[in-house]
Amino acid sequence: MEFREIKEDIKPLFNEYISEWYDNNDKIVPWSTDVRHHGGFNSMLEMQNEAITPPKNSDFVRAKTFVLIDRGIIVGAANIRYQLNDWLQQVGGHVGNGVRRSERGKGYATTILKYALEELRNDFVEYALITCDEDNFGSAKVIERNGGKEDKPYISESQNVTKRYWIKL
Repeated sequence: MEFREIKEDIKPLFNEYISEWYDNNDKIVPWSTDVRHHGGFNSMLEMQNEAITPPKNSDFVRAKTFVLIDRGIIVGAANIRYQLNDWLQQVGGHVGNGVRRSERGKGYATTILKYALEELRNDFVEYALITCDEDNFGSAKVIERNGGKEDKPYISESQNVTKRYWIKL
């Protein structure tokens, strides 16, 4: 298995991966891998490169996007945020990750989060906030398997509940 940043050299693998999300009309998670939203593969890479050093005095935080490759295919991805702004503190957390539909239920989400937490630990983050929707039982289990301790949930104005977990790194 390889957990790595997205670069031009894996464009064919990435296109095959993201096509499965589109073919199934799935919400792209993490959003940083949604090539349609970003105007194509190269624009997505440019946005990801800009996220590594966001503009000062902005609400953007430093972030990197990684994919997990196993058996010659991309099975999932993670967007890692190294700091938290107000929105991330409430809803988004330090890591957003997703696994393509055909590879779900095989333990990849747990592995992706484990690698993401290692990345945060290597950047001297002491506690990671990981979140999921209240009804996302699979994600809650993945977070708990990685040491997540549930904290007070965030309830939006529209009454959407986001479960929030802290993991000591």
